[in-house]
Amino acid sequence: MILVRKSNAVKFIALLLTLCLASPLTVHAAEQEEIMPRESLYLNMSSTYIADMGNGEMQIWFEVIGTGYMDEIGVLSIQLYESTDNATWKRVKTFLPEDNPEMMAYNAYDHFAHVTYHGIAGRYYKARVCVWAGKDGKGDSQYRWAYML
Repeated sequence: MILVRKSNAVKFIALLLTLCLASPLTVHAAEQEEIMPRESLYLNMSSTYIADMGNGEMQIWFEVIGTGYMDEIGVLSIQLYESTDNATWKRVKTFLPEDNPEMMAYNAYDHFAHVTYHGIAGRYYKARVCVWAGKDGKGDSQYRWAYML
């Protein structure tokens, strides 16, 4: 009977030690998550790229994620540049939300969409994308470059 009590005590101590050792790992992971930098007080993350659809057609994709629920979130402008030699660039198109309502979302946490452009096959393209997130009359915009995939 004494052996049974000792084995239960050993199991209890082993469990207690396991929990004690695991606790600092959990706290450390939570601390790391809190100090990871965001892009700004309004922008949590954004990404952009250009998808080649063939025959000169392309889609300029963007994803903008806010730090919370935003009044406005999306893209304020997209400036598309074209090159024949991948060295000298000329702006060929500017997209604005007034003409492309898919660029902006309202009362949302994030926004993922694209605009389409019909260019010339064999040319190089890149885009300067101005991402935006705003709430209560304040917000932040940042520029991102989008490149052909």
